[in-house]
Order: sequence, then structure tokens, then C-alpha cells
Amino acid sequence: MNFSEQQVETLAPDTASLKAGKALSNANQWLIKQFNERVLWGEIKGSGSKPYRTQIDLQNIAYKCSCPSFKFPCKHGIGLMLAFAKQPTLFSETNSEPDWVKEWIDKRNLKAEKKVEVSPETSLDTEEKAQKSKEKRQNERLLQVEGGIVELELWLKDLVRTGLLALPNKDASFFEKIAARMVDAKATGLAGRVRAFRDLNYLGNDDWQKDSLRIAAEIFLLIEAFKNSSKLSLEWQQSLKSLVGWNQSPKELLQNPNAEKVKDVWIALGQEQQESEGIIIQRNWLLGAKTNRSALILNFGTPYSPLDNIVLPGALIEAELVFFPSVLPHRAVINLQKGFVQKLDKIPEMFNDWTDAFQFRAEQLSKYPFVNDIPMVINNLRFVLDKKQHILCDATMHFHEISHSWTEEKMLTLYAYAGNTSVNLAGIFRRDGFLPLGIFEGDNYLML
Repeated sequence: MNFSEQQVETLAPDTASLKAGKALSNANQWLIKQFNERVLWGEIKGSGSKPYRTQIDLQNIAYKCSCPSFKFPCKHGIGLMLAFAKQPTLFSETNSEPDWVKEWIDKRNLKAEKKVEVSPETSLDTEEKAQKSKEKRQNERLLQVEGGIVELELWLKDLVRTGLLALPNKDASFFEKIAARMVDAKATGLAGRVRAFRDLNYLGNDDWQKDSLRIAAEIFLLIEAFKNSSKLSLEWQQSLKSLVGWNQSPKELLQNPNAEKVKDVWIALGQEQQESEGIIIQRNWLLGAKTNRSALILNFGTPYSPLDNIVLPGALIEAELVFFPSVLPHRAVINLQKGFVQKLDKIPEMFNDWTDAFQFRAEQLSKYPFVNDIPMVINNLRFVLDKKQHILCDATMHFHEISHSWTEEKMLTLYAYAGNTSVNLAGIFRRDGFLPLGIFEGDNYLML
């Protein structure tokens, strides 16, 4: 497959690794540099007597290197991929793989084929004991969560009763105390919503009162829905548990024969990464070219446990995704990835203008009022500067602002590419505006 320097840079585990990888990105530094349709490999002199051996799985992005680094990819992996992106003609293509490459890639392919293992048969007695133990743990946790919700509801009612105008004068510890209580009650999702009060910008923000009222209303709605979840459908019960803080197990999902599976060529629209409370959260946004289904692949890490990058932003991935059950199934995991394709046979459906986009968002909110990020592609958008504010204007002269989370660097890149011409823009429709991710040009997708 062909990938760009920008795509490789998104795979770096940290800034130091990227900087070190760039220093190794001259193809002439590599003693051996070869590739075929499934793997890229090379050898480079290191500090020891033997050269380091580096290999990249091109079908299901993964890395291996004989250097002692614990980072994935290491600086050698980054350097090899950057060299291949910048100087592909200096790499020789061959179907003959050395033993150390063939053994690794064959094992990976075999593992991918057997990804979903069938559990060994167990006795009925063992299954009953395991089920009873699971139900006991779930009931114990439910009691903890319900206790936490009672406290949060009282806290929220007191907050509203005394008036939201007092919020700017509250110390951060006022919010952190109840947030910590929600963590103790195993309701981490509610803890995050309480911290949203703490993180509001109360200075120089004319909308803080509206934002705080929205946060309070959403917390109250979630509390009331959870208290009455027994009257709701299984999809709603699962969605509410996820919002409150129940973790969803990818392993259990893949072993569930009733889980929704969707095969398609998935466009990796873009990637977003943030750190919250010591946890690194990576969001990978995918869009099915044929099914027009959107999907979110989440990846988690810590400063001491780097992210395992499994999605190459901007790539076209032929794969089967498995979706977690929900009112609006969106989060998914990759079950079987066949590899990458170079061009799209079919372009995803696009919205004609902002009116259509807002109508779709309204329909989604009517089904699931907690929805926030919605991937979509909109036709003929122009970038306009209006009183120092960047906005997106459609063909009917309706406009919408750009999300505050978009960086100035990407803004300049987009202006350099599109100028004042109209483009078919892919991005995320969220509360504070539209987050651009890439541009569809013919049958190509260009990630920003």
C-alpha cells in the first residue's frame, strides 16, 4: 500500500519517537529495504554489532523490531515507514521474504484468521456457577451505582436551587468531590459529566450559562432514564449503562454470535486524541463507502502504556466491523481486516447543504438525546472568514461555525488546499461546530 508522511506521523507514540524516526527516514541509511503487498522490512545499523531488523505489516498495521525499545512503533519503524513514504522508488519489491520476515507475517495472518476463538465446552454445572457469579457481581455494582445516583441527584437539585449564577465562584474542589464519589460508586460516566461543570470557561465566555444549563439538564435526564431503565428496551438499557460508566468488553462482543457485523470498505476519515484524568483516548472515525455506516473505533492508553495504533488515518480499509449494541449503534471493533484498497469504487452519500445536515442531526437526537458526534460528508462547502471567525458556507448561503477543537495549523492547510473554492468536506458534526477531517476529490479521499 502507499501511505503519506502525514499518515505515518499520526502513528508515532510520542513527539520524541517521531523526531528520532525522522532522523532515520533517509532511505540510504537502510542496509536492506524491501517490500511486497503484505509486508515492508528493512535492516539498519544500530549501537550493537548486528543491524536492527524492522518489519511492518501492511495489511493489518503492526510493527516489530529487534531493537530494545518498548514503544510501538519504535523510531526504526517510524523511520522505515517515512523513508518508504518519501522515497518508495529506492525500495525493491519482491515476493521472496527472508525467514525472519516470513515467520512473523505468517503467524500474524494465522492469528487474524483465528481471531474469534470458540470457547471449550464446559459442564452445565460450571456454566451455571459462572453465570451466578457474574449476576452477583452485576447486582453488587448496580447497588453501588444506584447509591451514587441518589447522592448526585441531591447535589444537582441543590446546585440548581441555589442558582447557576453562583457557579463561577465555585472552587474546583466543589465539583471534584462529587466526581470522586461517582468514581467510588463505579459511575465514571457521571463523574465525567460533573467535571464538565469544572472545565467550563467562565471568563470571557458569554455562553457559559447556556452550557451549564445544558450539562445540568443532561445529567438529570440521564439520572431519570437510568432510574426507569427496567421499563425500557434492552438497547436502551445497554446504552444507559455505557453512559453511566459500564465498560464494554471488545472480547465479549467478538464472541457474541448475535452481534451486528458489517462488511465494507471503510474510509478512515481521521483521528482525534486527548488525555483525560491520566487516560489517553484516541478516536478513529470511519465511514462505510457502500453502506454509508459511520463507526467509532476507540483506543486507550496511558503515559506508561502506549496506544496500539490499529487504524491508519486516511486509509481505505476492507474489513468487517462488529458494533456494540446501542440505540444508535456507532462504536465498533475491527473483527477481520482483509487489507487496504487504493481507490474507492463508490463514494459515500453526501448531504446537499446545512439544512439537510441539521435535519439529520435532529432525527438522531429525537432517537437518542445523548448523541453528540455525528460523522458526515457535506457537498460544496466554502471556508469564509467572518469577523475573525472561521465558518463553513454551503451553496445556499447557509453557514455553520467550525469546532473550537480544530487547530490553526489544519486551518492553514485547508486554506492552502481549497482557498475560496467549494469542496466536499467530511467531518464530525458536534455541539460546538463542525470538525473538518478531510476532502473527497473524485474517487480519492484527502485527509487534512
